[in-house]
Amino acid sequence: MCVSRPRPSRPDRRPVIAAAVLFAALSAVGPGAQAPGWTTYRDAQGRFSFDYPQQFGTPGRGTNDGSTDRVAAVRFSGLAGLGGEAALTRGRVVMDVEALGGLYDPITFEAFPDAMRRQILAVLPSVTPQSACQLLAVADHVSADRGLPANVLEVARRIDRMRNVAPRLVRCDVMDGVLVFHKETTFESGLPPVRQHIFGALRFLTPQGDAFQIIRVLATAPSAADLETLERVVRSYSPSVK
Repeated sequence: MCVSRPRPSRPDRRPVIAAAVLFAALSAVGPGAQAPGWTTYRDAQGRFSFDYPQQFGTPGRGTNDGSTDRVAAVRFSGLAGLGGEAALTRGRVVMDVEALGGLYDPITFEAFPDAMRRQILAVLPSVTPQSACQLLAVADHVSADRGLPANVLEVARRIDRMRNVAPRLVRCDVMDGVLVFHKETTFESGLPPVRQHIFGALRFLTPQGDAFQIIRVLATAPSAADLETLERVVRSYSPSVK
């Protein structure tokens, strides 16, 4: 009599195969490859490139592009609110949309006469990876004991308060030379005060202070994903090799 024996069952290899397929797909987006939904902006003069999400819209020429220490500025058509320009600056670190008050804004600070600007710069603390979070949290960046003439000090403090009244720092991190921050502050311009959210990312490029940044202003708080996106943009910055 023949007795049939049960056939040993084979292990289900489907999860292993699925994992291998997923690994292969992820490996395809390696160094130099573009992630889905993102594209690369290449400077027309061949100076640099960076990645940005396609939802930002079409890139175009930004505010004061190529003017003085603002080497380049790229505006995106799909970003609502103030700011949102990717900006490459050289020299002393500055921040867009009065994120650190008007004294650190490259456009606002142009309103000062040259002589007064030099006086203020001589006593204004520099933005470094070590000082950035502390400076973002305070409303007054020029103290009376630094020797500024009374009239210069008064004007400097008034400009410093632009979009920087009663600041409250919600988040501030500096890692591997990249600053990511979110602050809540009040904007006063002769109209009823408006509470706003300023957030963004800035990459310190050289010890001399060159930086690449993208900073936004909205009436509502940004999500963690919003901050991660801006951080990814500035981390992707790459100078062109001559």
